[in-house]
Amino acid sequence: MEPNTKKSTKDITHIIQISIGIVGLIGLLIFGWPSPDSRPKIYELYLAGVWTLIALSGSSSYWNWKASTWANKIMAIAAPLAALLYLQKYFLS
Repeated sequence: MEPNTKKSTKDITHIIQISIGIVGLIGLLIFGWPSPDSRPKIYELYLAGVWTLIALSGSSSYWNWKASTWANKIMAIAAPLAALLYLQKYFLS
C-alpha cells in the first residue's frame, strides 16, 4: 500500500508544478507582450515574478537532476536568471 501513496503524492506534485507553470506562461504572455519601450516599468517586476513562477514549476529538475531532460535542465537554469535580470532592470534602470 505504500507505493500507491508515493505515486499519488508524486502525481499531486506534478499537477501543482504544471498549474504553476501554466499561470507563469499566461503571465508571460500578458506582461511580456507589450514592447519593452512602451510597457510600464512595473511590468518588469511582474515579469520577474512570472519567471520565478516558471522556475518553481521546474523545481523537480533540481531534485532529480540526472533524471531530468535537457530542456528541463535549461529552464531550471534560465528561469531564475531571467527573474534576476528583470529585478535588476526594475531596480537599477
